[in-house]
Amino acid sequence: MRFLPILLTLGIASVGMFGCGGAASGASKGTRPLPAYSGHATELFDDDIEPRAVGIDLSLSQAQANPRSDSVLRERTQVGDAVVRARVDTVTAKNDGVDARYDLGLRPVEKIAGEHPPSGENFNLRIERTSPAANIVKNFQNRLHGRIFVVFVREFVRPDGDTELHFHAAPDNKDVVDAVRAAAAFGEGTASK
Repeated sequence: MRFLPILLTLGIASVGMFGCGGAASGASKGTRPLPAYSGHATELFDDDIEPRAVGIDLSLSQAQANPRSDSVLRERTQVGDAVVRARVDTVTAKNDGVDARYDLGLRPVEKIAGEHPPSGENFNLRIERTSPAANIVKNFQNRLHGRIFVVFVREFVRPDGDTELHFHAAPDNKDVVDAVRAAAAFGEGTASK
């Protein structure tokens, strides 16, 4: 009975430290300092799905088509919280006027890189109607279920103190996965020097 107050105190601390939070399910509030979503981060984690990830070929040049030479992929890998291969489980459309958006429910298949993957079995990505990925989701909504993407994610703090995930989704293919692994290994090598 003497230990009950201590256990209650620890239980309350655990709830506060590891509770859910933010606009995206899977975000971890309060466990580490998070940056604001601004500046260059909005370019790296642009809430976009690459057209190639849904089968649209834009006839890229050889240099653009090689993920290993993509400096943006390398930077996303090294500054992001994680890169995961994730399967789309659900696509939900919310058509409520100014709050219209899509929510993608994703299930991680494999963690490729990073120390802070989204927590839980599933995580959600919110795609506002003004997000770069909105047109792809709108046009491919019925064909996204079951599709696997390579998803670069990073958690940010909002002005209200809550958290949210921002992302970039690339095609799930060997070249992209190998480029992410190489970028992660290079980042680890430079960090230890």
